[in-house]
Amino acid sequence: MSGGRKRGSVWWRGVFWGGLALVLALPAHADIYRWVDDDGTVHYSNTPQPEASQRERRVFDSRGLMREIIPAPPTAEEREQARAEQERAQQELEAARQARADQAARERQLRQAYENLDEIEELRARRVAAIGGDIARSEAQEITLLRERERIRRQYESSESASARARFEVQLEDLEARIDRERAYRRGQEDRLAAIQQRLDLDREDYQRLVGNGEG
Repeated sequence: MSGGRKRGSVWWRGVFWGGLALVLALPAHADIYRWVDDDGTVHYSNTPQPEASQRERRVFDSRGLMREIIPAPPTAEEREQARAEQERAQQELEAARQARADQAARERQLRQAYENLDEIEELRARRVAAIGGDIARSEAQEITLLRERERIRRQYESSESASARARFEVQLEDLEARIDRERAYRRGQEDRLAAIQQRLDLDREDYQRLVGNGEG
C-alpha cells in the first residue's frame, strides 16, 4: 500500500516539475494552456488543447497566473437545444410581425368601411329590417299554404271519386314541398342574420379598440 502511495507521489511530482519546467522554458510573452483530458491526465502546452476535447481550458500567463477560462464546447444535446430555442424565438418574432401587420390591415379596413360607430349600428338596423321583412313574408306565405293544404285535405277526405282523390294527393304533395321550402328559406335567413349580427359585433369591438369611439 505504501509502495502505491509512493509511486503516486512520484507521478504527481513529475507532473508538477514537468509543468513548471515548461513554464520556465517558454518566452515571457507566451500563454500557457492547461487542460485535463477525458482520461484525467493533466496537460500543459503553449498551444490550445485539441478541439476534440470536451473539457474546459485554462490559460495562464508567463508568471503562472490564470488569465482566462475557456469553457468546454457545447455537447450535441446542448447544440440541439440551442438550435430549437433559436427557431422558437424566430417563430415568435415572425408571429408578432404578422400580428402587427394583420392589425394594421384590419384598422385600414374598418376606416374604409365606416366613418364612425353610428354607421355600424345604422347598417345593422338596415340588415335586420330587410332580412326580418323576408322572414315575415315567408311566415305569411306558409300560413297561406297551410290553409290551402287543410282545404285540399278536406276535399280529399270527402271525395268518393278515385280520379279526384288522386288529383288531390298530387296537390297535397306539392303543398307539403312548398311548405318545407318556406321553412328551409326562413332557417337560412335566420342563419344569415345571425352571421351578420356576429360580424357587426366584431366590427364594433375592433373599431372601438383600433380606431376609437370618435370619428375615423
